[in-house]
This record gives sequence, structure tokens and C-alpha cells, in this order.
Amino acid sequence: MFGPFRLGRAAAIAAALLASPLSGLVAQSWDTDVAGAESCRAIWREFGRTMSGRPYAVHCEIREAGSFAPRGVIDVEGTEHHGVKVVGSQRSDVRVRLVIQAQGQTVEDARELARQVTIDVTRVPLRADIPDVDDRRRNGRRFVAATVVIDAPIESNLSARVRHAGLEVENVRGRIDVLAEHGPLTLRDVGGDVRARSRHGPLSVRLTTSRWQGTGLDAVAAHGPMTLSVPRDFGAELEIGAEHGPLHVDFPLTLTRFDASLIRTRLGAGGPRVRAIAEHGPMSLRMDR
Repeated sequence: MFGPFRLGRAAAIAAALLASPLSGLVAQSWDTDVAGAESCRAIWREFGRTMSGRPYAVHCEIREAGSFAPRGVIDVEGTEHHGVKVVGSQRSDVRVRLVIQAQGQTVEDARELARQVTIDVTRVPLRADIPDVDDRRRNGRRFVAATVVIDAPIESNLSARVRHAGLEVENVRGRIDVLAEHGPLTLRDVGGDVRARSRHGPLSVRLTTSRWQGTGLDAVAAHGPMTLSVPRDFGAELEIGAEHGPLHVDFPLTLTRFDASLIRTRLGAGGPRVRAIAEHGPMSLRMDR
């Protein structure tokens, strides 16, 4: 039995990295009292800011895009300024909304940029069309980004990819394959056969049930922090590791294998395999109390 322990660099460094709030594209710290901010404040609170620099004027909106019957796999793709959020609930259809955040020289300019964001819910993969804003002469004052928010049945198969934006999946169970190239990837209470990859950004998995529901989890953060949070009574065949970074576990473990970068153990009564690896970055295993 090993108590809570840390490997590698100082725990304070790992904790600071892992605790950094990342939501949407890039969280900003500028004053929210800009022209048009009244349309954005509620959206910023729920979805985070996806603005650029210090805008002159802003416009935000949530737009209903349509719905469709489940069609095997929900296939969605994010682009440069296009994030994805998928939430499972007790429903029989797939509902799609656009959360749009735009900035311009004036509120009307920002509103016009937002109008140009479109999505066709019949297209596969599902992807928002966002105008290409050439703003080199205005130092980033004109900008538009969107998050595709999908409300899906809990039992859904999902394939989702993003480039320079956030990807979140919550309360979905099925065959799930998700990839974030340059942005945070967050999984909450997912289940099934789940494969998650983050290439240049944090990967966070939070579970609140006592056992993984489904085949298992395979989550790897290539260049960024990896965080796995589980409840006190969680049971699984666990594999965690940090190949080139610190490894932090905040509760006692009985180890079945330990080789300085990889830990394998049975948590609680056991269960499906749960694998969470950080290749070049800190790894943290936490127990929610």
C-alpha cells in the first residue's frame, strides 16, 4: 500500500498546470464593458470567452440550427475557430445549436460577422461554416468563432475532432472516438468504448459513478497535462502513467505494477479497464471527496 505520492518535478508546478482554467478557445481577461457586451455576458459565463485581443465591440448569440434522427454515428468536426460540445440526455433526436461570439469595429459589424456563420445539419461530418476574417490591418479587432452544441441521446456513438478549439463530451455512452489537436479536451461521465486523444492541450476526464459503464477508456495526452478524477468508491482495472513528466496521485494505492512511469492497479472491486496516460506532461489522479 502506497500513500499519496508525487514523482518528477515539484508538485506545485504540476498542480498549477492542471488547475489552469481552459474553456472554449482562449480565455481573455479584458474588461467586459465593451459595446454589445450585454448580448455576451450570459454566454461567457456558460461557455467561456472565445474572443481575440481587446475588442471594440462584440455580439453573441445562441442560434437553433435544427435536429435530426440518430444516424449510426454522430460525426462532427471543428475547424480553426470552431469548438464542439456534446451533451447526452433523455431524448430521441439530435438537437444542434450554434453558440456564436463575434467582434468588430462596431456592434453592427460584429452582428454581421455572426450572421455569416452557418451550419447544415444534413451534412456529414457536421461542421459550422465560419467566415475567413482577414484582419491583419486592424490588429485582431474583427474576429468570429462558434461552438457547435449537440444535445444527443445518452446512448450515442460519436466521432468528434477539433483543431484550435475546445471539445467537451458529457453524459454520453457508446463508441466514442474524440481528438483535440490544439485545445482542451474534457470528458465528463462518459461510458462505453471510449478513445480520447489530445495532441497539444490538456485532457481531463471526470467520472462520478462507482464503475465504468461499458468496455473501457483509453485516454492519452501527447503534449499537455492529463487529469483523471474518480469518486471515492470507484472500481476499475486502472492504468495511469507519465512518460516524460511528473505523476501525482492524491490517495493511497495498492500497486500491481510500478515502473517509474506506469502504474497498474485494481481500484476498489475492479471493473473495466481505465487507461489515462500523459506522454509529455504531468499526470494527475484525483479522488473527489
